[in-house]
Amino acid sequence: MHVHELAENTYRLFAALRDTRPLVHVVTNFVVMNQTANVLLALGASPMMSWAEDDAAYMSGVSDALCINTGTPVADRISVMKSLMSLAGDTEKPVVLDPVGAGAGPFRTDIARELCALAPAKIIRGNPSEICALAAGHLSTKGVDSGISAEQARAILTGHGRPDRTADDLPSGATALLESASALVVSGNTDMVLGQGKMVKIANGSQLMGAVTGTGCMLSAICAAFYAVAENGFDAAVASVAVTGIAGELAAARVAGPGFFLPHFIDSLYSLNEADIHQHLRAEVHSLD
Repeated sequence: MHVHELAENTYRLFAALRDTRPLVHVVTNFVVMNQTANVLLALGASPMMSWAEDDAAYMSGVSDALCINTGTPVADRISVMKSLMSLAGDTEKPVVLDPVGAGAGPFRTDIARELCALAPAKIIRGNPSEICALAAGHLSTKGVDSGISAEQARAILTGHGRPDRTADDLPSGATALLESASALVVSGNTDMVLGQGKMVKIANGSQLMGAVTGTGCMLSAICAAFYAVAENGFDAAVASVAVTGIAGELAAARVAGPGFFLPHFIDSLYSLNEADIHQHLRAEVHSLD
């Protein structure tokens, strides 16, 4: 598949999203709830931020996709995350898991791995350290949580949603996670989307995306919105990463620093069109075989 075909498919899903306005149920961290809701609205989706256990079953029934973000893992939120992912798995609802801080201590790592075992057709999106933490748990009974240093934990926590945009290599064991996911998104200098036997590298984005809070978390919610209208998780993930990166570039071109970046990012998502996608998308398709 060539870049032109990727751009065409991205715009097709983008147009379908705007036509259908999927209802995306997002249980995300407290820090980014408002930004995430606004980004989904600008994209063309409808956000829902409920995390009450009492209405989990009802909300699962009416939503078109689910995004789970473990950034603020208090007990009642973790409980409803598990319930919602189990319900979504039972009904084959599109799911995105964002394992914030996986690898930074046993508490977060264990939660991420428990959630990773649910909803087998999900998209998993994280930075390389988080993906490595999940992969380690998937491959063996001994995870990184047993020997991780405080400095490594700091690197994981400061990296999520604020990427230094330097990670270019595929995390060790990442492809094993595809046994429990439809697609894997590894955020870095070149974002990687993995599916069965294939990978797309997307080089769009801006350094300013790492200078504001929660762009990675927003990308995960955008993945859920696209998954609601896509035939599979891989196509949804590719379109999401492409649209988010292009919007980030367009926003960065209009500002001098991070202070006004987020409003312009929202505006760029709102005004994005077919020509923007075809003109700016920079991607490569690779085989994993």
